[in-house]
Amino acid sequence: MFGNVPPRNPLFTGRGELLKQLAKRLNGGTTAVVRSALHGLGGIGKTQVATEYIYRHLQDYDLVWWIDAALTTQIRASLTELAGVLGIASEVNTAVPEVIEALRTGQPFRRWLLVFDAAESPEAVLPFFPRNGPGEILITSRNSDWVGIARPLELAVFKREESVELLGRRGPEIDPADAEELAEKLGDLPLAVEQAAAWRAVTGMPVQEYLRLFDESVDEVLDTVAAAWNVSFEELKTRNPAAHQILHICAFFSPEPISRDLLTGVNRVSISPELDAALRDPIKLARAIRDINRYGLAKIDHGNNTLQLHRLVQLVLRNRVMARQVHARMQHGAHQLLAALDPNDPESSRHWSRYRELLPHAYAANVLDCDNDWPRQLYINLMRYLFEYGDHEEAARLGLEARKRFTETLGPTHPQTLEVSSRLGLYLWAVGRYDEAAELNQRTLALRMQMSSEENEETFALQRNITIDLRAQGDFAGATKLSEEIFHKAKRMFGDDDPETLYAAFQHGISLRLAGAYREALELDQDTLRRRIEVLGRDHVRTFSVNSSRNVDLREAGEYGQARIQQERLTESFIARFGPDQLDSAGNSLLLAMARRKDGDHPGALGLSTEVLKRFRLAYGDDHGTTMASALAHSIDLRHSGDLAAARKLGEETFERYRRGLGEHHPHTLVANVNLAVTLRLMGDPAAARVLDERALEQFRATIGPDHPYAIIAAINLASDLAAVGELDRTVELGRDAIERGTQVLGEDHPTVLAASFNLGLDLAALGRTEEAAPFRDPILARYRRILGEAHPGTQAAGRGIRANCDIDQIPM
Repeated sequence: MFGNVPPRNPLFTGRGELLKQLAKRLNGGTTAVVRSALHGLGGIGKTQVATEYIYRHLQDYDLVWWIDAALTTQIRASLTELAGVLGIASEVNTAVPEVIEALRTGQPFRRWLLVFDAAESPEAVLPFFPRNGPGEILITSRNSDWVGIARPLELAVFKREESVELLGRRGPEIDPADAEELAEKLGDLPLAVEQAAAWRAVTGMPVQEYLRLFDESVDEVLDTVAAAWNVSFEELKTRNPAAHQILHICAFFSPEPISRDLLTGVNRVSISPELDAALRDPIKLARAIRDINRYGLAKIDHGNNTLQLHRLVQLVLRNRVMARQVHARMQHGAHQLLAALDPNDPESSRHWSRYRELLPHAYAANVLDCDNDWPRQLYINLMRYLFEYGDHEEAARLGLEARKRFTETLGPTHPQTLEVSSRLGLYLWAVGRYDEAAELNQRTLALRMQMSSEENEETFALQRNITIDLRAQGDFAGATKLSEEIFHKAKRMFGDDDPETLYAAFQHGISLRLAGAYREALELDQDTLRRRIEVLGRDHVRTFSVNSSRNVDLREAGEYGQARIQQERLTESFIARFGPDQLDSAGNSLLLAMARRKDGDHPGALGLSTEVLKRFRLAYGDDHGTTMASALAHSIDLRHSGDLAAARKLGEETFERYRRGLGEHHPHTLVANVNLAVTLRLMGDPAAARVLDERALEQFRATIGPDHPYAIIAAINLASDLAAVGELDRTVELGRDAIERGTQVLGEDHPTVLAASFNLGLDLAALGRTEEAAPFRDPILARYRRILGEAHPGTQAAGRGIRANCDIDQIPM
């Protein structure tokens, strides 16, 4: 398999000894990844040598994959493309780590070669290297600092005989003495020698005339490379002004291949009369590109319909050739051409390939600096694309840069500044920078209110951000109040079935669920689900979202069997519609694992949560909120499977991550605290469990209130800790309080209330208060059988007289 490798250079010259050294190094290992780095100045021929090595050694590999490594986003995109080719995954969050793992294990190919071309630094590319494995890695870089990362191999300029050989391979015939003189003048720099040979082949100019023009150009440019090319630039300007200007435009794009789409169908763009005419006439455009190619100033790939300028050519054009006014006009022309290809729909996956193509060129052209709204909107759309694509960190980075620049140049209340700020608040929240997100959202809302009324979609979007901020701060009551206000405003402004209203309803359902109002959330989510099916269709992604929320409501309301049945169906449908590689498929699988456990299928839950946790760790790392929720659920599954040591280890690690990420007293941190305490007590350390449960109960009551289901569960588990150390009087007190509050909040048949009731019966019996205990034994056991079923582990444990333990699964914020 062969991917993205540049075409072979039919005029490749020399470098024989270097290629032998490279082959010896790359083929010198069998048990670990072999890494070699070709480094040297720009124009020295690093990419050419790497390409030639590949074509000479194709038989040595099952897979060769070329990665443009100048930007980490390009690396991710290339590895994601490779994952798709290998049939591994399609999303950047899962594709990149999974393809790296596949290479490490040699599945499906053992003999592979990855080429990281134009890598800026070891730190930029090292995270994308497979750790060990049967393959090889080749790096090309201007940076020489690869010791300890890869075996560096420096490229020098051509040997003089190599320069002479290349000059002689392209007509007209050249005298050896003239070739020596020309090579000396060019400093034996391979790219400059190649360009001079191409220029002579086109013009037939004698060497002495070329050298005379070269010397005359020295006063106009600052180095010998620029002087060499200036001859060709001037000739091209005379021969075809449009080609000359296309070259100038392309100097502002990335050194990666440039699609000819950028130069076609651009009626909205006006740069210069000559260039405008060529861009609108396919024949003139083709002629201009042929002329650029004839002078060796760009590489044309007809198979992929691209042209490519070497980065050194671009540098010379931008910094040595263009006058200031031309520079500004051509850079703005590059901005316009990029903006003309913007589909303006970054949330739609069908346009992601286009945005992936535009991204490196937008970076290189500094679109962010444009003084026109149109290209700046492209930058915003690229930011939105990255977020939807799953590269949340890069989306946040772009948002931070854009907000700073727009604030300085446009002002804080410019519509584009406000749009970036609004989206950035969500992006910062998504990467766990909760305090920054909250501060930014408050500031942006205040600015938005200065510019427009309170009741519009832009204001609603910011208020939703603030609702999420309140959840991240653990203020579930405040979030519920605000989301309710937004929901009612949306209904009044847009009507019950408008997508904006339905999204507000969905967000309010999340707030209600976090606040412990499970039945109220269930009623709202069922209504929202029905409306979304009617308005958006059953298979729309937002319909799936509210459907999964409805299933969480069912689970938390105690309807375990129904929650599991519905989530099994939903997960199957979602995977059938969007594929197993979508991260939302893993999210639905996580909810299914929780529903299975609650419904008593502990082995089924454990198997599923094992796989889900692995996927989220690969996609997000251990400290991401979704990974932590998965780890929390998996630790509970491990406890139910009897592996208490593993449950404790994972539970302690997860609690510490919550504590660092959300703070000591956040409800999610306390949830991890409560679940860990159950494991400690079952391992024979009720004293340690008691400390954790007392702290959790105190904080729950102080923050989310004593009637919240979390506080009720903490009280039930604390009563079990106290029973284990013999403090039965307080145990009975806690048990009665939990039953009273639980009955009022959850209903008398909720499994949590059954657990509190059964445990109270055990404690009363232990105190010898048999008559008081009676209503909490056989009648409760009968309700267990009716509500959970005879085969449920909770029912069976109650039948054996074993105390009930209560788990808490994290509810998404």
